[in-house]
Order: sequence, then structure tokens, then C-alpha cells
Amino acid sequence: MTTFKIPTESTFIEANETRFAYRKFGAASGIPVVFLVHFRGTMENWDPNMLAPIAQKRPVILFDNKGVGETNGQTPESITEMAQDAASFIKALGLNQVDILGFSIGGMVAQELALQEGHLIRRIIIAGSSPEAGVNPDSVIFERMTNHGGTENDNLNDFMFFFYRSTETSKAAGMASLQRIMNQKQFDSSAQVQAAQLKAIAKWAQPKTDHNYDWLKNIPHPVLVTNGIEDIMVPTKNSYILAEHLPNTQLIIYPDSGHGHLFQFPELFAENVNSFLDNTLL
Repeated sequence: MTTFKIPTESTFIEANETRFAYRKFGAASGIPVVFLVHFRGTMENWDPNMLAPIAQKRPVILFDNKGVGETNGQTPESITEMAQDAASFIKALGLNQVDILGFSIGGMVAQELALQEGHLIRRIIIAGSSPEAGVNPDSVIFERMTNHGGTENDNLNDFMFFFYRSTETSKAAGMASLQRIMNQKQFDSSAQVQAAQLKAIAKWAQPKTDHNYDWLKNIPHPVLVTNGIEDIMVPTKNSYILAEHLPNTQLIIYPDSGHGHLFQFPELFAENVNSFLDNTLL
């Protein structure tokens, strides 16, 4: 089996006065998968063991959205604007249709992108995310998110707490994944990114008068929704809400895992993604 090397150098493209950084690799043909990363993450925050099997079968595009990582500008304070920026990037690449994989806040951006620019998207994977006005985490959890920072050990403890369960198996798999990610990290996001994304998430979480999530019916695309059985950061109940109200959805809940399920089970998650993207019956 051919092994695709994940690039360590970025390519840049201009769109609407933003210089987007991205890395494209994988199969030479097919519909590309554009990845939308989690809170505070850059394009280097994806587990390479999850990316490689997907890249075996299709082109993969990782990028830093506006203000994140190597991309210039200021990160906007709304999911709507983040989706507009993602659309500008995709269009600048000259792509007529892509698949989208959004994790956490990236899954929120994926939903908004589907509502704004549905013609650009073929299929969507939403991992560890929530609908607008979904179920919020416990207030203690959100407070810990907003106070994120401190020593290197504090940051490690926070990451493990938010992404993995307290079981030894979950923690061990999480640490192994984190080591793979840190081995490739060159760039981090600024404090401005964290502050802007927290404001965007807070706006997204605000209750709406429409309690039936009727707007989700306007996303007709085939969607794969995934999560761990106990996500404390973006409560797993949100994944059930998405699966119930999106009209063309599959749901996978992974055992003994939480928010970071896709990194805890990188090969299995990639297999599920490839199966979903290859399925011609949906």
C-alpha cells in the first residue's frame, strides 16, 4: 500500500485580501475532502494516523481559516463569517465540489457552509459538534474552556480532560494521538483566535425561538455524524439531535470515548469516513 507523506510546508492562496495557508496531499484524483479543525486548532492538529487512510483514497486539503495558524487577518467572531471565509478559500482553489469534514467548531462551520454554499458540497462529516442552539456543556466545563491556559502541564491536563474519558484505555489512546500531533506541530494559534472562537461558540449556543431545529431540513446533503459516547465538551446529545433533524444522516457513536473519538480510534474513524464517502446509495 502506498503511504502518502503529509506535507510539512504550506502553500498559500489569496482570496478577499486573505492569504490562506493550506496543504494538499493524497490521491491524485477524486473529490477532495476539506478539513475544518477544532477550537484553537491549526491544520497541524489532525492526527496523521487518521489522515493517511483517507488520503489513500482521495485528495485531502487541510487549511488554516482566517487569522488561524499561518493564515493572516483577524479571526471573526461568528460562525457565519468563518463559513464565508471557508467558502472564499474553496472557491479560490477553483473547486466546484468538495466533501467537508468538520470537527467541533469545524462541524458548526460545516453546517453554516452547507446552508450558505450548498452547491459547493457533496457530502459532510460532522464530528463532535452541535446544531445551532443545541445542548450546552455544563457551566463548569465552559468556564474551564474560557480559562484555558497556564503551564504546559495545565494545557496537557485540559486537553486530556476535554477530549478523552477518564478510563485508562481512553487516556492511553489519547496520549498516543497527542504525541503524533505534537511531533508535527510548528505553528500555534494566537490569543485572538481563542477569544474570537469563544465568542462565536457562545453566539452559536444561544437559544432560538424555533425549538424544532427546522433550519437543519435545509441541509439535504448526505451527512455522517460521529461522536464519543461521553463528550463533555460538546455534549453527545447534540449528535443525536443532528441525526434526528438532518434529513439524510448516519450516526456513529464510538465506545469508551469522548470529544476526541476520531483521534482515539483514528484508523476506524478513517475507515468509516471512507465507507461513507464511497457509498453511492446515499
